[in-house]
Amino acid sequence: MRTTRVLVVTTAALVALAAAVASAQPTDPGEVSTGAVRLQPPSRTFTVAAVGDFLSEGLVNNAAAGWAPAGTRYDYEPLLRPVGPILRAADLAICHMETPIGAPGATVGFAGKSNYGTNLILAAAELPADLVRLGFDRCSTASNHANDAGVDGIRTTLEALDGAGLGHAGTARSPAEAAPQLISVSGVQVSHLAFARNSNTGFPADWWRLRQGVTAANVIDDVAVARAAGAEVVIVSLHVYVEMQNAPTGDDRALVQQITSQAHPDLVIIHGPHVVQPVERVNGTLVYWSLGNFISGMGVSGRDKYSDPRTLDGLLASVRFTQQPDGSWLTEPWTVLLCNVVGSRVVYPGLTTLADPSTAPGLRSQLEACVGRSSSVVADLR
Repeated sequence: MRTTRVLVVTTAALVALAAAVASAQPTDPGEVSTGAVRLQPPSRTFTVAAVGDFLSEGLVNNAAAGWAPAGTRYDYEPLLRPVGPILRAADLAICHMETPIGAPGATVGFAGKSNYGTNLILAAAELPADLVRLGFDRCSTASNHANDAGVDGIRTTLEALDGAGLGHAGTARSPAEAAPQLISVSGVQVSHLAFARNSNTGFPADWWRLRQGVTAANVIDDVAVARAAGAEVVIVSLHVYVEMQNAPTGDDRALVQQITSQAHPDLVIIHGPHVVQPVERVNGTLVYWSLGNFISGMGVSGRDKYSDPRTLDGLLASVRFTQQPDGSWLTEPWTVLLCNVVGSRVVYPGLTTLADPSTAPGLRSQLEACVGRSSSVVADLR
């Protein structure tokens, strides 16, 4: 995890320090010198950055192919590069891999129709390495598309993430892998859990291959297991299925109400609606009701409901965790608006890019529209 501090002491400072020591009065042998005493240990703190849905759709893949060096198929990093500094500054950066990742050389993008008539989508095997270059540490993999390529697709997804050094939660190759895991973030034991409320192709026969969040029971149980294993902080990623609404459904709200009142996770981040929704606290737990899309092929004509320009907007949930004297954790959100522009498909931090006077007029108009749409839904955007 990226927590490096450098102490620089100048020569002048050392000289001044030596002079001060030399001129100080000697301690009386009869006196006891205790020096400075810290009454409380320093606060333990770390930051998390999480983004919305990564959808490896045609326009995204075509743009990544255009950036690929000779001899390679895709390079996604340039499409997301403007967001990289924020991700690398976090101690833990989490992506949401909505679709399975295929084996090297496999089909990318649209891979046919399911028995239910939904689109099957596969991401490129090259993608995880590009996500690492951006600064991601792990991804949630539980979603309605997670089973698009069946058991084999779950395997190739996790092999690709493992090969790039990315952690993951939500799908598994064995019951042991499905169990809540602990990761150390700046010395704090953190558990990141992920669940899906539905599956476009039906859930796998083995319950552990895709962790279900149809009801609150599995979430509550897994949070308890994580706490028992030593988790000091628990983060829950939840993929819901009602799309295109600016606010959570009553059913989703009731589910999160139950989870937060009984399990008390420290942060809940929600995916699936493809548009942004508000940020609230539910029973004291910080909840991002929808992070929208990180990057997709949506927001253009000919995509039916997915032509909606709101699908171009997403949130980057940057949250600082600080331990309090009673052992609890204070969560402070810093919500960054992300805008996926039509044409290049590049993702920009909307407000900071608008503040740059060198931003081109064409890009500026798209970013202004993004800010206008999302600021009416989400408060205190950065």
